[in-house]
Amino acid sequence: MMSVVMFTNLKGGVAKTTNAVAVAECLASRGHRTLMIDADHQCTASELLLGETEMLRADKHRRTLHDLLKEMLDPEFNSAQLPTFVIEKASNIGGGLETLSIIPCSIRIDEFQTNYAKGKGGFKTNDEFLKMFGRNKNRLKSWLTRSFDYVIIDCPPSMALQVQQLLAVTDAYIIPCQPNKLSYRGASWLRERIRRTGQKKVALGTLWSMVRGADRKHAEIIEAAKSKTGDFEFIPTGFKTQIPLTVSISHATEESENMQPSSFRTKYDPKFAKLYEELCDEIMQRLKELDEFKGEK
Repeated sequence: MMSVVMFTNLKGGVAKTTNAVAVAECLASRGHRTLMIDADHQCTASELLLGETEMLRADKHRRTLHDLLKEMLDPEFNSAQLPTFVIEKASNIGGGLETLSIIPCSIRIDEFQTNYAKGKGGFKTNDEFLKMFGRNKNRLKSWLTRSFDYVIIDCPPSMALQVQQLLAVTDAYIIPCQPNKLSYRGASWLRERIRRTGQKKVALGTLWSMVRGADRKHAEIIEAAKSKTGDFEFIPTGFKTQIPLTVSISHATEESENMQPSSFRTKYDPKFAKLYEELCDEIMQRLKELDEFKGEK
């Protein structure tokens, strides 16, 4: 079973990148062949997993998601080109995890938002642009299936054009969400935006993140979300594992080319590493159930 999972929410500042990177590192630390695709123009996941120097080198040599999507507009594109855009041994754990790779992002990805297709590719509309990408999506998905066990996509807080493109090869999505109104409304709006694309994608679950244990309001919101009524009607079922607001996790994801933790548990502190391990167990179980459900249909 190979799964492509998006971490996305239309609300920014909900720790999408922090959680996506930690989950990718956790899966890779367990020996799963894992690919991170950084689809956010801020390139934070790229910097966290490669360091600034390697990230800028990848951009200079045109080994980024922007350059991959550009190549996929070429009618003669073939899957043999795909490994060109993958950088192996990502993460600062042990000097780089053997089973973790990344397709980094570039600030140039914003060119797609200004109708790159019309300006550079000869297409009249974004719909034509997406149609051309659609012709090559099966090649991309087939290659991902052969090459990796899990693919994690870190998204910006929008339905940017690159997000719409990658949605086509996504199996399910996770919504990191703070226990506050702006965050869970962003989650609801996201599901509506995805529905409008016409793509039937599974919401794997809500990941309650940046949770303050002593905040009674946070606890009340998380409990109320289980009702699936009112503002919570379109909120996916939450994972049992909740990620707290703590400086330990924040420090673990601060990029440092000189920091070389020996293991996942060393990097994230055993207490919080255990939370991500439990979260990965939940994610893997839900993906297994999703795969079994598809097989029954």
